[in-house]
Amino acid sequence: MEKWRTAERRGKGLDHAAMSADETQPKACDERIDLSVAASYQAENGSITTVGSMESEKAAYAFLPQTPIESTDDHLVEFAEAMRTVAKALRQVAEGKAAAQAEAAEWKRKYELEKAVKAHKHHSLIKGCSNCVKDKLEHLASKLTLETASADQAGCCGNHGICSRQILQDQCPGPNRKSDDDKIVGQKAPFRLSWGLNGDKSGQHKHDFVSFEKGDITTAERSNKQILLKWESPPQTVLFVTKPNSSAVHTLCSEMIRWLKEHNNMNIFVEPRVSKELVTEDSYFNFIQTWDNDQEMKTLHTKVDLIVTLGGDGTVLWAASLFRGPVPPVVAFSLGSLGFMTPFPSEQYRECLGNVLKRPFTITLRSRLQCQVIRDAAKDEVETEEPIIVLNEITIDRGMSSYLTYLECYCDSSFVTCVQGDGLIISTTSGSTAYSLAAGGSMVHPQVPGILFTPICPHSLSFRPLILPEYVTLRVQIPFNSRGQAWASFDGKGRIQLGPGDALICSISPWPVPTACLVDSTTDFLRSIHEGLHWNLRKSQSLDGPAA
Repeated sequence: MEKWRTAERRGKGLDHAAMSADETQPKACDERIDLSVAASYQAENGSITTVGSMESEKAAYAFLPQTPIESTDDHLVEFAEAMRTVAKALRQVAEGKAAAQAEAAEWKRKYELEKAVKAHKHHSLIKGCSNCVKDKLEHLASKLTLETASADQAGCCGNHGICSRQILQDQCPGPNRKSDDDKIVGQKAPFRLSWGLNGDKSGQHKHDFVSFEKGDITTAERSNKQILLKWESPPQTVLFVTKPNSSAVHTLCSEMIRWLKEHNNMNIFVEPRVSKELVTEDSYFNFIQTWDNDQEMKTLHTKVDLIVTLGGDGTVLWAASLFRGPVPPVVAFSLGSLGFMTPFPSEQYRECLGNVLKRPFTITLRSRLQCQVIRDAAKDEVETEEPIIVLNEITIDRGMSSYLTYLECYCDSSFVTCVQGDGLIISTTSGSTAYSLAAGGSMVHPQVPGILFTPICPHSLSFRPLILPEYVTLRVQIPFNSRGQAWASFDGKGRIQLGPGDALICSISPWPVPTACLVDSTTDFLRSIHEGLHWNLRKSQSLDGPAA
């Protein structure tokens, strides 16, 4: 009803626009031409006529050839141009008014049809549902549903959109219906939601994160506390990644390789450095395998079933950097100074590896960031540098320059802010306990999907850190009016210089790092911040205070 009235008011507004356009045109000397637009009318069948407007337009065009226009009379030339403008405006007003009144008639017809359906429903509730009334009601309701669907087809997103919906008809009460004093509750209309992949608009969606029960939305899959990994067949190949320059790690590595080979008959892969050390030390380790070049390293994920790291969090970062695509499950043993991602004690490696190889175990899917540097000199994205994958964070700082960094930041197509300070940290949730935490960022559970946006010593006290959703794409650009250059580092290594006009594009990689849990993801995370950071550790309050 409201849309019908709005369309009628819009049609009337066009009449006033026509009158205003007519009044503002210039008059010729002593002659005045009155061009009035007659009010259009609408018949009951919905037909539209614009007699007054069309006659006024014809009169304007008919007047033009009758007016003697000399080539030397500039005033008459201007008057002729004004008349053409008036005629064009009248034609546009007439067309717009006709469209508005047609829309008003359509909405009025729908409103009356819907009102008739409700009246028949009310009548059937009071007097019961006879066969003829029921057939008529179903006919009217189906007609209304079909017309509404056809009218909204252009505006609705259909099967691939988020507004797909369906109209439910109220059921006709049977002989066992409740008394008139009972409250009648209508049924809910079901709907579907579609989740895009990293903002993908091509129609591909994933539905595994949301379930629906009678129109209520619940995050079924994401609310699971545990993610279990169960081997369909026993794993056969293990890759060892070790901390360098440590005699304790070297000794434990050789011991674990012996145990896996003798008791489980596993195929063992090690890094080229470790292979050379072990083979030189003892010819027993001639069975171990390694890779000779980067091309062979890129195919490791097709051969390795499990990764074992011996060291700290830096060793886990190095192991993840060996895989640009899919990453096998990682079992991280704590042999370093920090242990946010290394929950397994090295002293119990036999029991831990036995459980991982033979039983289902919980894992934490740690998101990674993929970033790409686009140079200002590059004319096409094909000419840009190769993507870089990080597990913790990307840091953009001022390097050795004495000037503040000046960075323009964008989130998808939206401008975020200009960063003026020592730099910016773009971090994963796994890296929230690293450099981002030292710069004032929050600690975030590693399975929370998000990207941390943390400034480094910003030149503004109101510049607080942000946590953005995982599907966005961040773009950090060095403006051309920047006083100095900037430097970008990736997980603390591989520094790249960025000049004015260069940009850094960051988004979540589709390949996370699955790390095995000692207990479960939440328990391991809380244990790591308690033991690694001594989080909220303080002396207990004395109990010998004043009596109440």
